[in-house]
Amino acid sequence: MSIFKRRISTAGLKALHAMANDAGENWWKDLLSLWRPSGQPCGKDGLRLAIRDGYLNFYFHGQSIAKVCFGHGGVPRIETHVKYVAEGQPVQDHAKLVGNQISLPHSDTVLPYNGVRTMHEWIDRASQYTHNEKRFVDEIVAANESVIDVEMALTAWGERTSALRMDFVTLTHKSCEARITCWEAKLLSDARLVSETEPKVLRQIQSYKDFLNVQTHREHVKTAYCETCKLLVQFKGMAERCGHPGVVLPEAVTRAAKGTSDLTIHPGLHLVILNDSANGERANWSTHEAKLKQHGIDPIYFEVSDAHQRRLPENIA
Repeated sequence: MSIFKRRISTAGLKALHAMANDAGENWWKDLLSLWRPSGQPCGKDGLRLAIRDGYLNFYFHGQSIAKVCFGHGGVPRIETHVKYVAEGQPVQDHAKLVGNQISLPHSDTVLPYNGVRTMHEWIDRASQYTHNEKRFVDEIVAANESVIDVEMALTAWGERTSALRMDFVTLTHKSCEARITCWEAKLLSDARLVSETEPKVLRQIQSYKDFLNVQTHREHVKTAYCETCKLLVQFKGMAERCGHPGVVLPEAVTRAAKGTSDLTIHPGLHLVILNDSANGERANWSTHEAKLKQHGIDPIYFEVSDAHQRRLPENIA
């Protein structure tokens, strides 16, 4: 059984430090310049950093712009969908950036990496594939510095053969502890919220609860996010050395990184809903909402018109 982890190999981390310290320009410095931590709007070209098990992902509105992987000896590279790199690509595969050369899949074609301009081109193409739910999630990230992970996937376990995905994770400091909370975001128009019997979102939330009912799973999640905080602090330092002092991390992250606060996990999965209905209300929504509340789920609602009002309740996150 795979274990939920957040980590980068020692060799890989050493390579990133070396790139950050290099006198010249490189793609890692460009990514650090585009990194927008939670609590900051991403604008037209800001990226959200998510730490994974052995690699990093930089997202723009839910689209993976740069997957930072590590080869033999920790040699770093970027993988990104080929449709972001060049127009009219017929394959569903990934291009690779090593050094300053971009290799296209199933081809001898090599394109030059032209610094942050190339990143902007990738982001511009990727923006064509995003959608309202992912934009909603990014608005929440921009308004809440407590978000420490996006597009999170728990490991498959038991009878599940695929990962259970969550939209974002928060870490908040309360008294002497830091609490990890997982969140799912939905549009009110999403069919998974309604059903004559049981909405699909209920099964998703129950699967999450079942996962965390296992003590070893809880310990793995806490260990993983403690490591996440340590890495975020290191990446902040790298960004500052590269001349980007605007990276701000919340107290909960710095305390968890130092080990000065105990990590706990909220046992439930919170649901946030964007009311995207044309007339402001979905037909028979009160009936469907009652089903959610019968299962202990009290959704938090946001309106489309208030894109800058996405602050999560302080008593939760």
